[in-house]
Amino acid sequence: MGKNETSKMSPEEIDKLVVDTIKRYCVDTIYFKDLDSKFIWNSQEHADQVGAKSPEEMFGKSDYDYFPKEFADSARKTEEEIISTGKALINIEEEWDRGEEESMYFLASKYPFYNSNNEIIGTWGISKDITDLKRLEKEVERSYQRAQRLARVDDLTGLYNRRYFYENLERTCGIYDARADETVFSLIALDVDNIKYINDQYGQQHGDDVLRHVASAMLNSTRKTDICFRIGGDEFAVLLADCDKTGAVNVAKKIAENVSSQAVPVGDEKFEKVTVSLGVSTYDKGADMSEIISAADRKLYKSKRNGKNQISF
Repeated sequence: MGKNETSKMSPEEIDKLVVDTIKRYCVDTIYFKDLDSKFIWNSQEHADQVGAKSPEEMFGKSDYDYFPKEFADSARKTEEEIISTGKALINIEEEWDRGEEESMYFLASKYPFYNSNNEIIGTWGISKDITDLKRLEKEVERSYQRAQRLARVDDLTGLYNRRYFYENLERTCGIYDARADETVFSLIALDVDNIKYINDQYGQQHGDDVLRHVASAMLNSTRKTDICFRIGGDEFAVLLADCDKTGAVNVAKKIAENVSSQAVPVGDEKFEKVTVSLGVSTYDKGADMSEIISAADRKLYKSKRNGKNQISF
């Protein structure tokens, strides 16, 4: 057909050509259904998508023949709404759960299908495959979550970092200050005894091993609701929600015992016993963040002054 041949075609011929072209070549799926949501016309892309040999093979069948029941139920509910209201539903996001295979996602627009008397005799729709876009969105979200975690986590020990410590403590103070009951939280401050000697004697690398050992002991000694932090250098902290002084002291004892119970390798066949000094403070109604930190630090310094490897509260 020449470039001007379409001008010689009748409107009926052009309509048929357009419909055939859409049916054969449109990359979005197009379908028409009757009032019972049975397929009466499908594009080739739709047939390929569901594994049918041809669009004609889909005639008289429904979503239940090709999709999981949950997906088909949702589509049927949408189509019943369109039939009853006569209103189109635009840009509906649909997920096709394919079991062991990766889910597929579609952006669908569905419309009422009218006959020549302007009566609704079914529905029709266009569905765009947005699976690649959704995968990209999920990867971006995962990357964002990883970035958020890295911004909060200390690289060396895997504990939360100084920045997140202050964010958490400030938020916790606000929560407990607003509470009507007398529930309290506690804070443990600790640092490693004689870390300078270990670094000077055996090197920074072995000093880092000691810090990781302390971090592991903290995690193994605390409750799931407690949050462990490395504040910087050899300074650490534990935030204990809904925990009074007695409970916090018991956790501090566990940390101290777990730290000192196992010597840390610091060289060829050399092991060093590690100890920590700890200070405990407990929230008083109306106290601000700086007061709680100051109280824990004062108790920690008391432990240092009194010979290290002990808890003050």
